[in-house]
Amino acid sequence: MTRPAPFRRAWLALLLLAGCTGNGPQQLDTDQVGYAQALGDGLKRQMLLNMVRLRYADVPTFLSVSQVITGYTLQTTGQVGLNAYPTANPGNYATGSGTMQYTTRPTFTFTPMTGEQFAQSYLRPLAAAELLSLAQSGAPVDLLFRLGVQSVNGMPNGATRGGEAQEASGGFLALIGALRQAQAAGAVGLRFERHGGAGRVFLLLDGDTPAVRQARSLLGLGHAEREAEVVYGRTRAGRGQVAILTRSVLQVLYELGAQIEVAEADVARGDTRATEDGFGERLIRVRQGTRAPADAYAAVPYRQRWFWVEQGDYRSKASFTFAYILQVLAESGRGQPTPVVTIPAQ
Repeated sequence: MTRPAPFRRAWLALLLLAGCTGNGPQQLDTDQVGYAQALGDGLKRQMLLNMVRLRYADVPTFLSVSQVITGYTLQTTGQVGLNAYPTANPGNYATGSGTMQYTTRPTFTFTPMTGEQFAQSYLRPLAAAELLSLAQSGAPVDLLFRLGVQSVNGMPNGATRGGEAQEASGGFLALIGALRQAQAAGAVGLRFERHGGAGRVFLLLDGDTPAVRQARSLLGLGHAEREAEVVYGRTRAGRGQVAILTRSVLQVLYELGAQIEVAEADVARGDTRATEDGFGERLIRVRQGTRAPADAYAAVPYRQRWFWVEQGDYRSKASFTFAYILQVLAESGRGQPTPVVTIPAQ
C-alpha cells in the first residue's frame, strides 16, 4: 500500500534528525583541518606584524596558543502521529514535527612570551647545528645562511645596523653559492659526535666538483679535507674548523623588517627610516598601502595602513616560511609547551 505524502514527509524528517546525531567523526575531521589552518594563518600574521613593529621601532609582542578547547552540543527531538477516523482526512492523516539545536563553545588560551622564555626563544642565537640540519633535510642552504647567519669564518653577511644597510661580503656570497650547488649535487652533509654530555658537529663536503672545491677553499680547508668541525663564533680557533656566528630570531625578524616598504610620509615624520638600497637582492618584499589584496599570502593592519606579502611572490614567501621555521625551532628547543587542542563532543 502506498503511504500518503504527509506520512512519508514525517518519516523523512525524523530520519534526517537521527542522521545528524552521528556527526562526531565528521566534526573532528573538519575541526582538525580548520584549526590547523587557523593557527597557521594566525602565526603568520603575528610574525609579519612583529616585523612591521620592529620596522617602526615599536615593541614586538609574542603570544603562544597553548590550548584550544571546543565543546559541541547537538540536541534533536522528533514526534510523529497518526490521525484515525473520524478526524482523519487527506490533509492530516499523518503528522510529524522535530527540532534540532546545535551549540558550539570554543575557548582559546594564549600565553605571552616574557622573561626567561622570551630570552631563551628570541634573544639567544640559533644553534648552527639546527641550521645545517635543515639544509641537510633539503632546505636551500643559501637562503638559510642569508637568514640565520651573521658571518662564516669572519666573512660578514648583509645586515642592518642602526638603520644603515651593510652589504654581504663577496666571500660570503660566493660561499653560499658554492654550498648551494654542492647541496644540489648531494655533496653536503653532517656528522655528529657525542662524548659524555658534550656534542660536536662536523660539516661534510664530499666529492670533487668545482663547487665543492670552491667551498673548501673559501672555508680555508685543504684539498683533501672532507669535513670540518662547526664551532660558534666570528673566527675559527684553528684548522679543520668552520666558525659560524648565527643570529637570534629577533635579529632575523629585524633584518627582514628592515626591507619592508614604508610610506614617504612616515619617513618624513620620523616614524621610521627610509628603506636602504644596499641589500642587493632582497630576501623579502612586504608591500604597504591603504588596502591589502584579498588573496595576499599574509596581511596585517598597522597604524591605519596595511602591510602584506603578495601571493605570487615566491621568493618572499620562501623567506617568510623559513623565518617562521627558525622561530618554531627556537621555541621548541627551549622547553616551550606545544598547543593542545581538546574537542569534547556531546
